[in-house]
Amino acid sequence: MAAIADRYEVPVEGLDGWDVAVNITRPGCRISDPDLRMFAERLASRAVLARAASLVGPLRLVTHIVRENLREPFAGELDLDATLDNVLGKPFPEAEDWVIQHREERHHQVVLMVDTSLSMSGENMAMAAVTAAVLALKLRPEDLSVVVFDDVAETITQLGVADPAEEVVRRMLDQPVGGYTNIADALELGAAELERGRNPRRSGLLITDGIATAGGDPLPLAHRFSRLFVLLTEDYKMDPVLCRRLADAGGGDVFPVGSFRQLPARMLDVANRVLR
Repeated sequence: MAAIADRYEVPVEGLDGWDVAVNITRPGCRISDPDLRMFAERLASRAVLARAASLVGPLRLVTHIVRENLREPFAGELDLDATLDNVLGKPFPEAEDWVIQHREERHHQVVLMVDTSLSMSGENMAMAAVTAAVLALKLRPEDLSVVVFDDVAETITQLGVADPAEEVVRRMLDQPVGGYTNIADALELGAAELERGRNPRRSGLLITDGIATAGGDPLPLAHRFSRLFVLLTEDYKMDPVLCRRLADAGGGDVFPVGSFRQLPARMLDVANRVLR
């Protein structure tokens, strides 16, 4: 980045990466030079990640306790209660009576579906990028897929591919924001992505106001999800009824979001519930 800044005489110290993130998706912002565009996206991505990291705080892996028979020494801590239950009434303990417990990381695969239609340009898209970064920081990189959608849906990172969080954010900010809102296409692509996953613990997260202005009826596609959660961005044109029907069909729930500025914190709350 420093080399590009020197070449174009860009005063890096005076640049506000968040301002770049807010403005880079506005319709009037056009950066034709690919190197300069990449420079701007990288600068914006780092600012977005910094906001997400300050919200998430110290990263802690989601873990759960596993209990199993002792197979080798020092494989875990002795589960005294379970072991005593097994040996109760026996003159001598048997090998399978010894029970240990240890913590294992709990994996969860998630597909995040984000509206990138025209109404999302500017600060809304920057906040959506912070929201995706929050989720990226809570998951292993290979356990997150992000689908963006306007007239059509597109996958910018797939399950099983360990794209760094900064690259996921950069790709979001590189999207040509515009067009209509095809929720059906987003759900179809998101469901197909989750069906590629091998972890039974998997969920879809849809950010939408529920107003579909392109594509067919999204409701039948919600049934393809074992768990579908809808973050309903509230405004005057929202459709909470459709959002509730989508979540019910997908075995999930609806989480209202008062404004896009509240979206990252709301995502953190949802992630803490979904991933536990």
